[in-house]
Amino acid sequence: MHYIPLFLLITVAAMVGLWWSNYFYDHGIKHWLSRKVGHWFGGLAFLLMPFLFADHWILAVVLVGCFAVMLTAARLFQPHTFRGVGGSARPGALSELYFPWVAVPILILGWGVWGRPLESVACLLFMAWGDAVTGWTRALMYNTPTKGTIGSVCMFGLCFIIAWAFIEPLWIGAAAALAATVTEWACGDVGKIKLDDNLMIPLVSFAVAMTLLHVWG
Repeated sequence: MHYIPLFLLITVAAMVGLWWSNYFYDHGIKHWLSRKVGHWFGGLAFLLMPFLFADHWILAVVLVGCFAVMLTAARLFQPHTFRGVGGSARPGALSELYFPWVAVPILILGWGVWGRPLESVACLLFMAWGDAVTGWTRALMYNTPTKGTIGSVCMFGLCFIIAWAFIEPLWIGAAAALAATVTEWACGDVGKIKLDDNLMIPLVSFAVAMTLLHVWG
């Protein structure tokens, strides 16, 4: 029962992000910016999990799975509900579903199987916070969702800080941060590779981080 307040705290963090995304979208903010707000609060929710649930990784997986199911159900039956991050605003994309769903196997493998919760969450933060920063930077510089060098530099800078905080040794974290940045630049709606970056950034950075940690860490 003592985990119920922790579930509520993380749920509130994620739902606040969805609410603000809707608010900004409804007040004229372009969708490729409003959804970054959801990213940021989603990252906060992920960050809280290793500290609030300690060794009980299954609770984190259950919570993320429930959130993914909720977003999927909303997309299928009430797509206008979370329009700030996707839904009716982006009928041809499933980005808001890919991110929570890809977090499930990452947390199972990284936290549950290999015992590396902070490293796993760091790869999710590369997407949640790193992708948000590059989107906001490009908005200021170009007022368009186009890819750009300055946005990628800002993303790598933030991802490097995340890696420095959560992944040791630092060179492995830096490699994962670089992988996340290159993946963001290459993938997405306006990228050269038409794979969703919400899916690919966590997967690629996680694969790089875990491979290096297991071989050389």
